Parts: sequence; C-alpha cells; structure tokens
Amino acid sequence: MKTLTLKVPASLLTWLKQEARRAKRPKSTFARELLQQQVDQKKNPLVLDLASDLRGCVDSGLKDLSYNKKHLKGFGT
Repeated sequence: MKTLTLKVPASLLTWLKQEARRAKRPKSTFARELLQQQVDQKKNPLVLDLASDLRGCVDSGLKDLSYNKKHLKGFGT
C-alpha cells in the first residue's frame, strides 16, 4: 500500500483523533474507512440523496400537514 501525507487543520486533526479513539481504531484506519464510505456513497447513492433537491417542491397549501392527524386518516392502511 502506498502512503499519503495529508495536511489538515488542527481542529480536524483533533476531531479525527477523538473519533478514532472512540471507535477504537488507529487514526489512519479510521480515516481510510471514512474516505472509503464517501467513495461508496458516490457509487451507490441513497434515494434520499438523489431526491434531496425535490424536498419542499410541492406546496399542498396545508401548513399543518406534517403533524395534524386528520390529514393522516387512512394513510398506510
């Protein structure tokens, strides 16, 4: 495996150290796993990510649509 040295701000390095310690992994392993997750997400994006630009694009005219139970009557049955 080839090595790469990255320069990161002190705050990011502090976060990386804390998270790696919490995950009980070496910093380098933890950083590789994070990078791999990002690559995998780009290859196989979640539907939620693909449709994120559609959020809020429809105006129902109902301001209480998300919490008023009368709008949910018969939904999911």
